[in-house]
Amino acid sequence: MCDLGCGLEAAFLDFAADRIAKGVGLDDQVADAVAGRWKRVRGDLQSPLPFADGEFDHVVMLAVLEHLKDPEKVLVEAFRVITPGGSLIMTWPSAMVDPLLSVLHKLRLVSDEMESDQHQKRIPLDTLQQMLARIGFRRFVHRRFEFGLNNVMAAFR
Repeated sequence: MCDLGCGLEAAFLDFAADRIAKGVGLDDQVADAVAGRWKRVRGDLQSPLPFADGEFDHVVMLAVLEHLKDPEKVLVEAFRVITPGGSLIMTWPSAMVDPLLSVLHKLRLVSDEMESDQHQKRIPLDTLQQMLARIGFRRFVHRRFEFGLNNVMAAFR
């Protein structure tokens, strides 16, 4: 499993450690390190991934898409490193998040920093599915969670 955009702590790999044979987390905030059956790799998601074609059965991108300048470029690379029959699992915020954050900000319940959110793009579900199909993914399973504020999707190669 590869966790693209794993964050400083690579928390998802820690959570999944007893369920995976091999795990790699890539993020521009981590230092290269090895811990048990998984390792962290410092890298830029907008650059070619430093992994072989078909190296991973599963790639995870949790709350990453919305922070990317060029999501399609990253998804093409994710497809490349997933084995045939493998999956890409992603989460991203729904369109309802922006108006909600705006209201919460006006009520001073969230900070200026959180309201500005650092999100580069909001990608509608149909646009994302079309993009993934163009790249080569063939089957999609989508659900909303956290009262519809977030999306989760598995796309299969």
